[in-house]
Amino acid sequence: MPAYNAEDFIELAIASIKNQTYPVKEIIVIDDGSTDSTYEIVKELMKDHKALKIIKQDNKGASAARNIGISKSNSEWLLFMDADDECSSRLIEIYIKEIRKSGKHNEISAVYSAYQQIDEQSTIISTVLRGEKFTGNEGFCNIIKRNTIISPSGVLVKKSAIIEMNGFNTSIKYVEDVDLWTRLLGNNHIIEYIDEPLSFIRRHSSNITSSMGTSHEAEKVILNQYGLEIIKEKLFSRDYSPLENILDYADFLLRYKEWSECLELLNELVVEKTSTYYITYSFLRSICHVEHKEYGKALELYEDILTINPEHGSSLNNAGVLYSVNGLQEKAKEALLRALQLYPNYLDAQYNAQLIENCESELSHYRFTMRELRPVLLSYSTD
Repeated sequence: MPAYNAEDFIELAIASIKNQTYPVKEIIVIDDGSTDSTYEIVKELMKDHKALKIIKQDNKGASAARNIGISKSNSEWLLFMDADDECSSRLIEIYIKEIRKSGKHNEISAVYSAYQQIDEQSTIISTVLRGEKFTGNEGFCNIIKRNTIISPSGVLVKKSAIIEMNGFNTSIKYVEDVDLWTRLLGNNHIIEYIDEPLSFIRRHSSNITSSMGTSHEAEKVILNQYGLEIIKEKLFSRDYSPLENILDYADFLLRYKEWSECLELLNELVVEKTSTYYITYSFLRSICHVEHKEYGKALELYEDILTINPEHGSSLNNAGVLYSVNGLQEKAKEALLRALQLYPNYLDAQYNAQLIENCESELSHYRFTMRELRPVLLSYSTD
């Protein structure tokens, strides 16, 4: 448990580990140069809990703190927990049962569960954020496309697997956990998933991962680390349909801002409206048109998507923007209101709705959503 100025929540985090139905051998807190009372709180707690230990170091970041904890640990399996998060009392019990089932002990290198988000009072503020099992190359592609391990908190990892990967990369500031997962999967390790919300991720103003801007910057770090050619090779080596591989590659072309190449690739495809991939295909094309300032073509695609799926959040937001700058204010408000009814945490739609209320007419001030939304949106600050 790395801890930096965690005095408000660290006692709750430790309690959620102390109260496990499957007892832990040790709890190692690494105080990463805190300037508040984090260290004193943990020292006090140590009087009543002999398994609790604390290591104090200068501020070096979460990666370095976790690596210190790994080096000092004495167990075959290690559970990561951030100092402001909590977990179910049955988390380790359920994980261990899964690992022992059907000889999986020798196959699995990590286990995580579904998540829910909590606020400063530990009140649940989201529905269940679900994930999937990740294996090998397909798992690598899926996790880099849309990571469902939203936090290292509540992830149990085999110590030997972490050592094989040389631990966390201390040069990465925000996504050291995603970096580790991609390296594990790139080396054919298995990350198991439990479809039950056992981990509770706290969102609060000082939480470093609560910022949408931070999240976007973190994604760029991972993308730049591998490069488009490596990702392309991995995508097309999957045992998926040719169309799904192409559409996923088109999605990465957009994320690498290769707009023209993406549109050229998509224009070569013929995807019928009856296809389960038609909406994704049309949405990717729409983003290319937005980037080429072909707003009429983009709006036609959004309207087409919404005739098939009236609850497609990204299309509602983006159509709302284009309606607004075309002077169709009522249609714009209707689209954005619908988006917010479906996705109350939808920051782009919140931001755009406020601009419409302020009668903003400059297109560059609005926010297009560049990807299809997750089924359940994470809570972020509004930067």
